[in-house]
Amino acid sequence: MDVTPELTRQVLDWHAWLDAHPEPAWRETGTTAYLVEQLARLGVSATEVEGRPGAVAELGDGPRWVAVRADLDAIWTGDDADGHAVHSCGHSAHMAVVLGVAALLVGERLPDGVGVRFLLQPAEETGEGALDLLERGALEGVTDLFGLHVRPVEELAAGELAPALHSGASLTGLVTFTGEDAHGARPHLGRNAVDPVVALHQVLPTLRFNPAESYSAKITRVRAGGASLNVIPGTAEVALDLRAQRNAVIAELRERVDEAVVRIAATYGVQVQVHWHGGTPGAEVHPEAAATLARAIREVAGEEALREEIVTTGADDFHHYAVARPGLRSAMLAVGVGLTPGLHVPTMTYDTAPLPTAAAVLARALLLAAGRA
Repeated sequence: MDVTPELTRQVLDWHAWLDAHPEPAWRETGTTAYLVEQLARLGVSATEVEGRPGAVAELGDGPRWVAVRADLDAIWTGDDADGHAVHSCGHSAHMAVVLGVAALLVGERLPDGVGVRFLLQPAEETGEGALDLLERGALEGVTDLFGLHVRPVEELAAGELAPALHSGASLTGLVTFTGEDAHGARPHLGRNAVDPVVALHQVLPTLRFNPAESYSAKITRVRAGGASLNVIPGTAEVALDLRAQRNAVIAELRERVDEAVVRIAATYGVQVQVHWHGGTPGAEVHPEAAATLARAIREVAGEEALREEIVTTGADDFHHYAVARPGLRSAMLAVGVGLTPGLHVPTMTYDTAPLPTAAAVLARALLLAAGRA
Protein backbone atom coordinates (compact mmCIF):
# COMPACT_ATOMS: atom_id res chain seq x y z
CA MET A 1 0.00 0.00 0.00
CA ASP A 2 1.70 3.17 -1.21
CA VAL A 3 1.10 6.56 0.38
CA THR A 4 0.90 8.62 -2.80
CA PRO A 5 0.69 12.43 -3.09
CA GLU A 6 -2.90 12.01 -4.33
CA LEU A 7 -3.88 9.93 -1.29
CA THR A 8 -2.24 12.48 1.01
CA ARG A 9 -4.11 15.34 -0.62
CA GLN A 10 -7.42 13.51 -0.39
CA VAL A 11 -7.06 12.52 3.26
CA LEU A 12 -5.99 16.00 4.34
CA ASP A 13 -8.81 17.64 2.35
CA TRP A 14 -11.34 15.28 3.92
CA HIS A 15 -9.93 16.00 7.36
CA ALA A 16 -10.09 19.76 6.85
CA TRP A 17 -13.78 19.63 5.92
CA LEU A 18 -14.75 17.24 8.70
CA ASP A 19 -12.80 19.15 11.34
CA ALA A 20 -14.53 22.37 10.31
CA HIS A 21 -18.03 20.86 10.53
CA PRO A 22 -18.29 19.12 13.93
CA GLU A 23 -21.60 17.72 15.10
CA PRO A 24 -22.34 16.21 18.54
CA ALA A 25 -23.71 12.75 19.25
CA TRP A 26 -26.99 11.81 17.51
CA ARG A 27 -26.87 15.03 15.45
CA GLU A 28 -24.25 13.94 12.90
CA THR A 29 -26.60 14.33 9.93
CA GLY A 30 -24.36 16.63 7.90
CA THR A 31 -21.34 14.48 8.69
CA THR A 32 -23.17 11.35 7.58
CA ALA A 33 -24.28 12.99 4.33
CA TYR A 34 -20.73 14.13 3.58
CA LEU A 35 -19.23 10.69 4.22
CA VAL A 36 -21.88 8.94 2.13
CA GLU A 37 -21.28 11.42 -0.70
CA GLN A 38 -17.50 10.97 -0.63
CA LEU A 39 -17.81 7.18 -0.56
CA ALA A 40 -20.23 7.28 -3.49
CA ARG A 41 -17.68 9.28 -5.48
CA LEU A 42 -15.19 6.51 -4.77
CA GLY A 43 -17.69 3.88 -5.90
CA VAL A 44 -18.71 2.59 -2.48
CA SER A 45 -22.44 2.42 -1.74
CA ALA A 46 -23.87 3.13 1.71
CA THR A 47 -27.09 2.25 3.50
CA GLU A 48 -28.67 4.77 5.86
CA VAL A 49 -31.62 4.60 8.23
CA GLU A 50 -34.11 7.43 7.84
CA GLY A 51 -34.08 9.81 10.76
CA ARG A 52 -30.88 8.43 12.28
CA PRO A 53 -27.28 9.50 11.72
CA GLY A 54 -24.58 7.05 10.70
CA ALA A 55 -24.49 4.52 7.88
CA VAL A 56 -23.04 1.19 6.77
CA ALA A 57 -21.16 1.07 3.45
CA GLU A 58 -19.92 -1.96 1.54
CA LEU A 59 -17.33 -2.74 -1.08
CA GLY A 60 -17.84 -6.17 -2.65
CA ASP A 61 -20.54 -8.76 -2.15
CA GLY A 62 -19.57 -10.89 0.84
CA PRO A 63 -21.01 -13.08 2.33
CA ARG A 64 -17.93 -12.85 4.55
CA TRP A 65 -16.94 -9.34 5.54
CA VAL A 66 -13.92 -7.61 7.02
CA ALA A 67 -14.74 -4.22 8.46
CA VAL A 68 -13.37 -0.90 9.67
CA ARG A 69 -15.15 1.58 11.91
CA ALA A 70 -15.09 5.38 11.98
CA ASP A 71 -16.70 7.36 14.82
CA LEU A 72 -18.56 10.48 13.69
CA ASP A 73 -19.46 12.62 16.69
CA ALA A 74 -17.75 15.67 18.13
CA ILE A 75 -17.68 16.79 21.76
CA TRP A 76 -19.99 19.53 23.05
CA THR A 77 -18.03 22.09 25.03
CA GLY A 78 -19.58 24.77 27.22
CA ASP A 79 -23.11 24.80 28.63
CA ASP A 80 -26.16 23.49 26.82
CA ALA A 81 -27.35 26.88 25.57
CA ASP A 82 -24.13 28.67 24.66
CA GLY A 83 -21.74 25.81 23.92
CA HIS A 84 -20.47 24.46 20.64
CA ALA A 85 -19.18 21.23 19.13
CA VAL A 86 -15.49 20.57 18.54
CA HIS A 87 -13.61 17.49 17.33
CA SER A 88 -11.44 17.36 20.45
CA CYS A 89 -11.34 13.55 20.47
CA GLY A 90 -9.88 13.29 16.98
CA HIS A 91 -12.89 11.75 15.28
CA SER A 92 -12.39 14.02 12.26
CA ALA A 93 -9.02 12.31 11.81
CA HIS A 94 -10.58 8.86 12.16
CA MET A 95 -13.19 9.59 9.49
CA ALA A 96 -10.62 11.01 7.08
CA VAL A 97 -8.45 7.92 7.54
CA VAL A 98 -11.36 5.56 6.86
CA LEU A 99 -12.22 7.47 3.69
CA GLY A 100 -8.57 6.98 2.74
CA VAL A 101 -8.95 3.25 3.36
CA ALA A 102 -11.88 3.19 0.95
CA ALA A 103 -9.90 5.10 -1.67
CA LEU A 104 -7.07 2.57 -1.43
CA LEU A 105 -9.26 -0.53 -1.55
CA VAL A 106 -11.51 0.46 -4.44
CA GLY A 107 -8.81 -0.54 -6.89
CA GLU A 108 -7.82 -3.75 -5.10
CA ARG A 109 -8.98 -7.24 -5.98
CA LEU A 110 -10.62 -8.90 -2.99
CA PRO A 111 -10.76 -12.68 -2.52
CA ASP A 112 -13.91 -14.33 -3.81
CA GLY A 113 -16.71 -14.27 -1.26
CA VAL A 114 -15.13 -11.52 0.88
CA GLY A 115 -16.12 -7.85 1.02
CA VAL A 116 -15.14 -4.80 3.04
CA ARG A 117 -17.71 -3.08 5.25
CA PHE A 118 -17.34 0.48 6.54
CA LEU A 119 -19.11 1.23 9.82
CA LEU A 120 -19.88 4.95 9.99
CA GLN A 121 -20.86 5.07 13.64
CA PRO A 122 -22.61 7.91 15.47
CA ALA A 123 -22.53 8.69 19.18
CA GLU A 124 -19.29 7.15 20.37
CA GLU A 125 -19.00 9.79 23.09
CA THR A 126 -22.26 8.69 24.69
CA GLY A 127 -21.28 5.01 24.54
CA GLU A 128 -24.42 4.23 22.52
CA GLY A 129 -23.39 4.38 18.87
CA ALA A 130 -21.89 0.91 18.58
CA LEU A 131 -25.03 -0.57 20.10
CA ASP A 132 -27.08 1.30 17.51
CA LEU A 133 -25.09 -0.18 14.62
CA LEU A 134 -25.31 -3.62 16.18
CA GLU A 135 -29.10 -3.26 16.15
CA ARG A 136 -28.87 -2.41 12.45
CA GLY A 137 -27.07 -5.70 11.81
CA ALA A 138 -23.75 -4.06 11.01
CA LEU A 139 -21.76 -7.11 12.16
CA GLU A 140 -23.69 -9.72 10.19
CA GLY A 141 -21.10 -11.87 8.43
CA VAL A 142 -18.17 -9.85 9.83
CA THR A 143 -15.19 -11.92 10.97
CA ASP A 144 -12.60 -9.15 11.40
CA LEU A 145 -13.06 -5.56 12.60
CA PHE A 146 -10.52 -2.76 12.94
CA GLY A 147 -10.80 0.70 14.42
CA LEU A 148 -8.34 3.48 15.14
CA HIS A 149 -7.68 6.29 17.58
CA VAL A 150 -5.19 9.14 17.55
CA ARG A 151 -3.09 9.19 20.71
CA PRO A 152 -1.56 11.86 22.99
CA VAL A 153 2.12 12.62 22.57
CA GLU A 154 2.79 11.03 25.98
CA GLU A 155 1.85 7.67 24.45
CA LEU A 156 3.06 7.92 20.86
CA ALA A 157 5.16 10.41 18.94
CA ALA A 158 4.02 11.56 15.51
CA GLY A 159 4.43 8.73 13.01
CA GLU A 160 4.54 5.95 15.59
CA LEU A 161 1.88 3.23 15.45
CA ALA A 162 0.73 0.56 17.90
CA PRO A 163 -1.22 -2.56 16.87
CA ALA A 164 -3.72 -2.53 19.73
CA LEU A 165 -5.30 -0.13 22.16
CA HIS A 166 -6.40 -1.74 25.43
CA SER A 167 -9.07 0.73 26.53
CA GLY A 168 -10.55 0.58 29.99
CA ALA A 169 -14.18 0.08 31.00
CA SER A 170 -16.29 3.00 32.14
CA LEU A 171 -19.65 3.44 33.80
CA THR A 172 -21.50 6.59 34.83
CA GLY A 173 -24.53 6.93 37.00
CA LEU A 174 -26.76 9.25 39.02
CA VAL A 175 -27.54 8.72 42.71
CA THR A 176 -30.49 10.66 44.15
CA PHE A 177 -30.92 10.94 47.92
CA THR A 178 -34.36 12.09 49.03
CA GLY A 179 -34.97 13.28 52.58
CA GLU A 180 -37.03 16.27 53.71
CA ASP A 181 -36.43 20.01 53.48
CA ALA A 182 -36.15 21.96 56.71
CA HIS A 183 -35.46 25.47 57.94
CA GLY A 184 -31.82 26.07 58.82
CA ALA A 185 -32.92 26.93 62.36
CA ARG A 186 -34.76 23.63 62.78
CA PRO A 187 -32.60 20.85 61.32
CA HIS A 188 -34.25 18.26 63.56
CA LEU A 189 -37.49 18.61 61.57
CA GLY A 190 -35.97 17.49 58.27
CA ARG A 191 -33.56 15.00 56.76
CA ASN A 192 -30.57 16.68 55.15
CA ALA A 193 -29.79 15.04 51.78
CA VAL A 194 -26.29 16.55 51.76
CA ASP A 195 -25.20 14.36 54.68
CA PRO A 196 -25.33 11.08 52.70
CA VAL A 197 -23.52 12.80 49.82
CA VAL A 198 -20.62 13.63 52.12
CA ALA A 199 -20.67 10.08 53.46
CA LEU A 200 -20.57 8.63 49.94
CA HIS A 201 -17.60 10.84 49.09
CA GLN A 202 -15.77 9.36 52.07
CA VAL A 203 -16.79 5.77 51.36
CA LEU A 204 -15.78 5.56 47.68
CA PRO A 205 -12.01 5.51 48.38
CA THR A 206 -12.52 2.58 50.76
CA LEU A 207 -13.87 0.32 47.99
CA ARG A 208 -10.61 -1.51 47.46
CA PHE A 209 -9.47 -4.25 45.10
CA ASN A 210 -6.22 -6.03 44.45
CA PRO A 211 -3.65 -3.23 44.01
CA ALA A 212 -2.56 -4.87 40.76
CA GLU A 213 -5.91 -3.85 39.27
CA SER A 214 -6.55 -0.44 37.72
CA TYR A 215 -9.80 1.09 38.96
CA SER A 216 -11.37 4.26 40.35
CA ALA A 217 -14.72 5.52 41.64
CA LYS A 218 -15.37 9.21 42.13
CA ILE A 219 -18.06 11.88 42.36
CA THR A 220 -18.11 14.18 39.33
CA ARG A 221 -21.09 16.43 40.12
CA VAL A 222 -23.29 17.36 43.08
CA ARG A 223 -26.59 19.21 42.91
CA ALA A 224 -28.52 20.15 46.04
CA GLY A 225 -30.49 23.07 47.40
CA GLY A 226 -31.72 26.22 45.73
CA ALA A 227 -31.34 29.98 45.95
CA SER A 228 -32.24 30.18 49.65
CA LEU A 229 -29.16 29.60 51.76
CA ASN A 230 -31.12 29.01 54.95
CA VAL A 231 -33.01 25.96 53.68
CA ILE A 232 -31.63 22.51 54.43
CA PRO A 233 -32.06 20.58 51.16
CA GLY A 234 -34.11 17.43 51.22
CA THR A 235 -32.92 16.26 47.80
CA ALA A 236 -29.41 15.83 46.42
CA GLU A 237 -28.20 14.33 43.17
CA VAL A 238 -24.70 12.92 42.74
CA ALA A 239 -23.03 11.94 39.46
CA LEU A 240 -20.57 9.06 39.62
CA ASP A 241 -17.82 7.93 37.24
CA LEU A 242 -16.45 4.39 37.61
CA ARG A 243 -13.39 3.08 35.75
CA ALA A 244 -11.55 -0.22 35.59
CA GLN A 245 -9.24 -1.91 33.15
CA ARG A 246 -11.13 -5.19 33.23
CA ASN A 247 -14.83 -5.76 32.75
CA ALA A 248 -15.06 -8.15 35.71
CA VAL A 249 -13.63 -5.50 38.04
CA ILE A 250 -16.01 -2.75 36.97
CA ALA A 251 -18.95 -5.12 37.42
CA GLU A 252 -17.91 -5.81 41.00
CA LEU A 253 -17.17 -2.13 41.60
CA ARG A 254 -20.72 -1.28 40.57
CA GLU A 255 -22.11 -3.90 42.97
CA ARG A 256 -20.10 -2.45 45.84
CA VAL A 257 -21.27 1.09 45.09
CA ASP A 258 -24.88 -0.13 44.98
CA GLU A 259 -24.45 -1.76 48.38
CA ALA A 260 -22.73 1.32 49.82
CA VAL A 261 -25.45 3.81 48.83
CA VAL A 262 -28.15 1.58 50.31
CA ARG A 263 -26.27 1.39 53.63
CA ILE A 264 -25.65 5.14 53.64
CA ALA A 265 -29.30 5.93 52.90
CA ALA A 266 -30.40 3.69 55.77
CA THR A 267 -27.94 5.34 58.14
CA TYR A 268 -29.28 8.83 57.40
CA GLY A 269 -32.93 7.83 57.09
CA VAL A 270 -33.34 8.95 53.48
CA GLN A 271 -34.54 7.28 50.30
CA VAL A 272 -32.14 6.54 47.47
CA GLN A 273 -32.40 5.81 43.76
CA VAL A 274 -29.50 4.77 41.55
CA HIS A 275 -29.66 5.03 37.79
CA TRP A 276 -26.71 3.60 35.87
CA HIS A 277 -26.15 4.58 32.27
CA GLY A 278 -25.20 1.92 29.72
CA GLY A 279 -21.45 2.11 30.22
CA THR A 280 -18.61 1.15 27.93
CA PRO A 281 -16.83 -2.20 28.19
CA GLY A 282 -13.10 -2.60 28.42
CA ALA A 283 -11.14 -3.80 25.41
CA GLU A 284 -11.41 -7.40 24.29
CA VAL A 285 -8.45 -7.36 21.89
CA HIS A 286 -8.15 -10.45 19.70
CA PRO A 287 -4.50 -11.52 19.38
CA GLU A 288 -4.87 -12.39 15.69
CA ALA A 289 -6.25 -8.94 14.92
CA ALA A 290 -3.39 -7.27 16.78
CA ALA A 291 -0.89 -9.48 14.94
CA THR A 292 -2.48 -8.49 11.62
CA LEU A 293 -2.14 -4.79 12.45
CA ALA A 294 1.47 -5.30 13.55
CA ARG A 295 2.29 -6.97 10.24
CA ALA A 296 0.55 -4.20 8.31
CA ILE A 297 2.53 -1.55 10.21
CA ARG A 298 5.80 -3.29 9.37
CA GLU A 299 4.90 -3.65 5.70
CA VAL A 300 3.63 -0.08 5.22
CA ALA A 301 5.51 2.10 7.70
CA GLY A 302 8.51 -0.06 8.58
CA GLU A 303 9.73 -1.72 11.75
CA GLU A 304 10.89 1.65 13.11
CA ALA A 305 7.28 2.88 13.33
CA LEU A 306 5.99 -0.12 15.31
CA ARG A 307 5.50 0.31 19.04
CA GLU A 308 4.16 -1.88 21.85
CA GLU A 309 0.41 -2.29 22.41
CA ILE A 310 -0.98 0.57 24.51
CA VAL A 311 -2.97 0.27 27.73
CA THR A 312 -5.15 3.28 28.56
CA THR A 313 -7.76 4.03 31.21
CA GLY A 314 -9.77 5.94 28.62
CA ALA A 315 -12.85 4.20 27.23
CA ASP A 316 -14.20 3.64 23.72
CA ASP A 317 -17.50 2.07 22.73
CA PHE A 318 -15.72 0.23 19.87
CA HIS A 319 -15.36 -2.66 22.30
CA HIS A 320 -19.12 -3.23 22.41
CA TYR A 321 -18.66 -5.05 19.10
CA ALA A 322 -16.29 -7.69 20.49
CA VAL A 323 -18.40 -8.17 23.62
CA ALA A 324 -21.53 -8.65 21.50
CA ARG A 325 -19.79 -11.03 19.09
CA PRO A 326 -17.40 -13.37 20.97
CA GLY A 327 -14.67 -14.61 18.66
CA LEU A 328 -14.71 -11.47 16.51
CA ARG A 329 -11.14 -10.68 15.51
CA SER A 330 -11.00 -7.02 16.50
CA ALA A 331 -8.38 -4.46 17.50
CA MET A 332 -7.84 -0.71 17.33
CA LEU A 333 -4.85 0.88 15.62
CA ALA A 334 -3.21 3.50 17.84
CA VAL A 335 -1.94 6.42 15.73
CA GLY A 336 0.76 8.80 16.93
CA VAL A 337 0.09 12.35 15.74
CA GLY A 338 1.96 14.40 18.35
CA LEU A 339 -1.35 15.28 20.00
CA THR A 340 -1.24 17.98 22.71
CA PRO A 341 -2.26 18.93 25.34
CA GLY A 342 -4.67 15.98 25.54
CA LEU A 343 -7.84 14.35 24.26
CA HIS A 344 -11.13 16.12 25.03
CA VAL A 345 -9.32 19.43 25.53
CA PRO A 346 -11.00 22.07 23.30
CA THR A 347 -7.61 23.54 22.32
CA MET A 348 -6.21 20.13 21.30
CA THR A 349 -3.95 20.14 18.23
CA TYR A 350 -2.13 17.42 16.32
CA ASP A 351 -0.08 16.73 13.21
CA THR A 352 -2.19 15.49 10.30
CA ALA A 353 0.81 14.24 8.30
CA PRO A 354 0.64 10.64 9.70
CA LEU A 355 -3.03 10.17 8.71
CA PRO A 356 -2.45 8.92 5.13
CA THR A 357 -0.01 6.31 6.46
CA ALA A 358 -2.62 5.19 8.99
CA ALA A 359 -5.07 4.75 6.10
CA ALA A 360 -2.56 2.61 4.21
CA VAL A 361 -1.90 0.47 7.31
CA LEU A 362 -5.60 -0.19 7.86
CA ALA A 363 -6.16 -0.93 4.18
CA ARG A 364 -3.32 -3.44 4.24
CA ALA A 365 -4.67 -5.01 7.45
CA LEU A 366 -8.08 -5.46 5.84
CA LEU A 367 -6.53 -7.15 2.83
CA LEU A 368 -4.54 -9.46 5.09
CA ALA A 369 -7.68 -10.30 7.06
CA ALA A 370 -9.65 -10.83 3.85
CA GLY A 371 -7.08 -13.36 2.68
CA ARG A 372 -7.25 -15.33 5.91
CA ALA A 373 -9.06 -18.63 5.48
